Amino acid sequence: MKKEQVTRDFNLADSVLKQKADELIALIDRDITEFTDRGYNAAKKTELTSALNTVDSFPSDEQLEAIKTNLTEQKDDARNALEKTMRSIFNMAENVFGQYSAKYKEFGNALISQQSDAELVRVAKIMSLTAKKYLPELSDEGLTTDKINTLITQRDTLDVAIDVQAKGISDRDVATESRVEALNKLYQLLTKYTGIGRDIFYETNEAKYNDYIIYDTPSGLPETPPTDPV
Repeated sequence: MKKEQVTRDFNLADSVLKQKADELIALIDRDITEFTDRGYNAAKKTELTSALNTVDSFPSDEQLEAIKTNLTEQKDDARNALEKTMRSIFNMAENVFGQYSAKYKEFGNALISQQSDAELVRVAKIMSLTAKKYLPELSDEGLTTDKINTLITQRDTLDVAIDVQAKGISDRDVATESRVEALNKLYQLLTKYTGIGRDIFYETNEAKYNDYIIYDTPSGLPETPPTDPV
């Protein structure tokens, strides 16, 4: 059964949530007498600060996306280099054997720009074996053992880059999911303790009551504001 995608349980920007959590820790320290009376202790403070530190330890969505983009660019560069070499060898084979000959077709499907990355690697493997086979006939066109070795190296580089990119995307997805889970945990604690703070100061200290309202920020207003601010 496919796991449901983890989504944010809050309408705040991540940076605002972290700022609010940091401010909350200071507010509770300020009002420690009242919070101690409500069961707040060193262990619960550690839980709150650990939740904040966990969120801080994750790279941002922008950083994770940049890593994925970089890996994709490396894979694309490897593919472009391989395609260039393969086109040259196809051209050599066409000049010697003709485009519709059986020997030319031994080099694989020449429509390489239309092929997937994995298919391109497969065709490059076919081409490397065929190029070795017909090296004597193609040497006058400029084919050499070094060029065949370059083809093999570029093929292997792309093969590795495909796997690295796939792992990078998977790692990004896992990290993104874990980060959202950590943010949701922090938000859960934030709502718990701000709720306690508002309960403590309800109708006794308006200024302190307002300190424990989460969404009273320009970038953090919920889409549907609750009747009693959370």
